[in-house]
Amino acid sequence: MAVFARSGEQASSRRRGPWKLLLAPLVVLVMALGFAVAAEAAYAQRALPGMSVGGIAIGSLEKAALRDRLDHEIAAPWAGATVTLAGGERSWRATNADLGIAPDLDAAVAAALAYGKTGGVLDRLGAWSDALRGDANIPFTMRSRGDALDRWVAAAARDTDRAPVSGELRVSAKGLEATKPALGREVDRVATVASLLSADSLGDREVTLRVRFAYPAVDASGFDDAYALASAIVTPLTVAVEDRTWNESPTGLASLLIVERIAARAGELPAIPREAIAPSARYRYAVSLANERVASWVTALGNVLDHPGKSAKYQVSAEGAVTVIPSESGVRIDQAKLRALFLDELLRPAAGPTRVVEAPAAVDTSAFTTEQAKELAPKLSLASTFTTYYPPSGSRHANISTGASQFDGVVIMPGQTFSFWELLGPVTVERGYAYAGAIINNRSDENVIGGGLCQVSTTIFNAVSQQGYEIVERHAHGYYIDRYPIGYDAAVFEPGVDFKWRNDTANPVFIYSWSGDTWLKIDVWSIPTGRTVIVSAPTQKNFVHPAADQPADPAFPRGVSVDGRDVFRTRTVYENGKVLHQDFLASHYAPVWGGALPAPVTPPTP
Repeated sequence: MAVFARSGEQASSRRRGPWKLLLAPLVVLVMALGFAVAAEAAYAQRALPGMSVGGIAIGSLEKAALRDRLDHEIAAPWAGATVTLAGGERSWRATNADLGIAPDLDAAVAAALAYGKTGGVLDRLGAWSDALRGDANIPFTMRSRGDALDRWVAAAARDTDRAPVSGELRVSAKGLEATKPALGREVDRVATVASLLSADSLGDREVTLRVRFAYPAVDASGFDDAYALASAIVTPLTVAVEDRTWNESPTGLASLLIVERIAARAGELPAIPREAIAPSARYRYAVSLANERVASWVTALGNVLDHPGKSAKYQVSAEGAVTVIPSESGVRIDQAKLRALFLDELLRPAAGPTRVVEAPAAVDTSAFTTEQAKELAPKLSLASTFTTYYPPSGSRHANISTGASQFDGVVIMPGQTFSFWELLGPVTVERGYAYAGAIINNRSDENVIGGGLCQVSTTIFNAVSQQGYEIVERHAHGYYIDRYPIGYDAAVFEPGVDFKWRNDTANPVFIYSWSGDTWLKIDVWSIPTGRTVIVSAPTQKNFVHPAADQPADPAFPRGVSVDGRDVFRTRTVYENGKVLHQDFLASHYAPVWGGALPAPVTPPTP
């Protein structure tokens, strides 16, 4: 029996062993909870041990003692502590007393007593652990009295705030003008005040000024690339062809620009939240070249840099001997290639402060070579001539002799059209022209530079018409001038009134001019055309006397009166017995009478 009993005891012992292992931690947990409950109960009206408020130890103090300690420890050091507001390169300093900032002791006491007494079990245990390690420090809750703090922050904002500057590209009469973008900034006054009203200790402290950026309508992402491209295009440029150059200024190059402000694509917006971008900030600039302006510019360059080949000319001596002035080869810019070169070159970044472009060019041969002129010279003869006269006048003589000299030795090739204005060139004082009388709106104007050039065109017209060349454009004068054949004059005026004829023969025509003080002679040399030219007598109709209230013309002597009229003449050109050309020349002349303005002289009855 005893043996059985021991065996039962061993079995019972084995059954109790695992329960002991399970009960041990449970007992510890129960004891810990009991301790925690007891501790919470003991500290229900006191701060946890090891706690501090703003660096002041208040562990285990009850509410009244805690308030007394904070009040005693804070007042003096807090009022004199320095507050520094730091904003980049600027800073502002004041004391807590200056700003009316004081700790809210009631809020600090309430926060200290509530610490570690809310939340779940683990939260409370964690708070106790922090407190026991001395890591539980409650920051002060601040409050401000009066408006000193707000005024201090407002003053800092006035020194700091900066409006954004929008990038702008524009082309004006001065060339390319640019305003570079700049971010604006604005003090976040609410956030800055909130930072100033928080503190971890009673000592001096530094608070960072809270600033937010203000983005311009066009920021760097929408400006920089366009500005770099536009700046490259307006880099001073030298265009060279052989020994001639043209320097184009930035202002001139800017006229080729197209600058557009367009909506920015999504990927081009600033890297900030979309809601932070003002609607007007979603733009960028685009720069390109105006192809049609580049084409016009290249054409103008061609006019300056081209060195057209010069045809051979003839020179006639006073004795009638003909000599050849040799032809000259020239150089002409290939405008199509130059335009393509510019469209590519101007868009490249410039390597320096200036750049040079070699213009593609080709040899321009003369239309009438020295060899052709020499071969033809023995066959030439004076085919026709015509002389006109004019009253003595230094200014009129300067204009007529200067203008006629531009046609001296001119060769008009077969099929070529003679244009008075194209061959004359610029009419400027620098080229020897003077101010003299000219007919404008059927009246004389004595202050026209180059006045009197109609004498040159009329003389050439009468000389070449004798040979039966094709008349392309001819105009009558505003009133009848008796030193010209009536109805057979040729007026010119720029713009729009030209004298043109075409060499419709197989041989070149050579013009030579002779000038005297009061006369001009034009000789036409060529191989005789064999044509017969018949000019009808003038038919005059529709005579009109000057009206009584018509202002006198200063170009006519007082009392002189010339009736207005319509005059008709016909030029018929025969070749081999057949009519080749028949020109009906109609001229309308206005009435005119003389007298010095503004004397009220009644015109005489014709």
